[in-house]
Amino acid sequence: MSRPSHARATAALVLALVAVVLAGCAAIPTSGPVERVEDEAGLGESTVRYMPAGPTRDATETQIINGFLDAMLAYPVTHRVAAEYLTPEAAQEWRPGDATTVYTRAEVFSVSVGSGWIDLATESRLDAQGRLRGSGGSQRIDIELERIDGQWRISTPPDGVLVNTGWFEDYVRSFDLFFLDESGSHLVPVPVHEVVGDQLATSLMASLALGPGRGSPGLTTAVPDASTLRASVPVVDGVAEVDFSAPVGEMSVAAQRRLSAQVAWTLRQVPVVTDVRISGSGTVIAPSGDAVQDASGWASFGPDKSRRWVFVTAGGRVHQVGLRSRRPMPGTWGDDDQDAAMVTASEDRAAAVWADRARVSSATGSNPVDISGDGFLRPVIDIDQKTWLVDRPGDRTRIRVHDGASIVLVPATGLDGLSSFAVSPDGARYAATSGGRLLVGGIERREGRIVSLARPRVLRTQDPARQVVWVDGSRVAHLGPAGTQVRSVRIDGTDPVDAWPGGGQLLPDIEPVGLVATTAARSDLYLIDAEGEVWVLDRTRWVPVDVPQARGIA
Repeated sequence: MSRPSHARATAALVLALVAVVLAGCAAIPTSGPVERVEDEAGLGESTVRYMPAGPTRDATETQIINGFLDAMLAYPVTHRVAAEYLTPEAAQEWRPGDATTVYTRAEVFSVSVGSGWIDLATESRLDAQGRLRGSGGSQRIDIELERIDGQWRISTPPDGVLVNTGWFEDYVRSFDLFFLDESGSHLVPVPVHEVVGDQLATSLMASLALGPGRGSPGLTTAVPDASTLRASVPVVDGVAEVDFSAPVGEMSVAAQRRLSAQVAWTLRQVPVVTDVRISGSGTVIAPSGDAVQDASGWASFGPDKSRRWVFVTAGGRVHQVGLRSRRPMPGTWGDDDQDAAMVTASEDRAAAVWADRARVSSATGSNPVDISGDGFLRPVIDIDQKTWLVDRPGDRTRIRVHDGASIVLVPATGLDGLSSFAVSPDGARYAATSGGRLLVGGIERREGRIVSLARPRVLRTQDPARQVVWVDGSRVAHLGPAGTQVRSVRIDGTDPVDAWPGGGQLLPDIEPVGLVATTAARSDLYLIDAEGEVWVLDRTRWVPVDVPQARGIA
């Protein structure tokens, strides 16, 4: 695959890599070699490679437009052949990396000399980083052509590239770009879609270097601008070489640590990457002491993934339950659950709720603070040790946060009638269910204080959503009506999964009423059913947990 010669071209490759996704009904390959090779990336992509043919002599307007569509099917990704269908001026101005339109059907028409159009049934639209920016519909793209040396060539190509769903499913996979929250202490994933293959590390870094953008308020980055990123990120013996023209060695140690964490967490998703080396202006940074940094390091920027247990109120006490263990919760709650509906805890805090009140205390139950309310949902303790209390007085929803010293009301719109509420492991987003809708939005913070909740987006679900939990920073799982399976979806609405986590792990014949996920490296999923029995997903099957009849789980 040819590589761009500067960083902006690399940024274009991001979409070009998400963009090669082309050709469908109107652009089935009719020429050029199709070759099946070994799967190099290990991400389940198709092993078919395709190099399209250029324009044939004396081709009609319709044939040129169809050939242009077909040329964007090239894999490994290159737009060299596609540019041959354009006039020289159009080829210079065309920016295939600006956007990707994914379609299910494309039909080409030409009824007048030197012009034509493409009718698309669109599935989605992605931006230059591979972020989902629009959903399905229909689109007409007008095309003008000119004769160059007696041959028709396209003078008005579409913005970005047009790709079909079949190619997209074969070669494009979901990944996360890791940016920083307002404090610079927590990594926050942003879902993107990239073409897999030997340029995956390059495209992920190019996307990361474009920054969080205006579409992600509250997120920051320590990664230098994309214009300073070397055009490719080679991976040699497992080490991804990330090189900037910017003087990264002059950054503070704290900034180097943040940069290293962003790069390591983003590139660890590439199967062949085990380590990273980051340099700029000839200087290799080593904020942890090692020039070659472990790609699986910088755990301190993520959530606490050592917690692999939940808290179950049962038999007059609160139990700390893990996959292979059960013991009373440390402190007073382990002796007496005080008839609480649900209790949760972190290393520092504990929170309990009843129908008409909540209690926040130390982890052991000392220094309790009672807060009145009506119809409390499950309490949440976030990554910053803030306790979220959601209740439903009258016909409205009230969201309050206790920071250890005081309790504040959090302004929120579009969140009436909640049946569940959860905060992402990184503390940057919330998810909720209301009237069968699955809602996701951002948590707005200023100088460490929670200011408000952004208006939520509605994620499409196969069944009405009744309760939601975060599986990781970019995916949620949810319960539907009785008789349906636990399902999950990424927060951009893509990659829906039936029968958590990957199909086949069907629920036993129970009626689940509560759902909890841990923040472990591989999230553990727990359920409580209508009979008070607790279940855990143990690898490939749901198994009951040996606890007395339970009243709540958190």
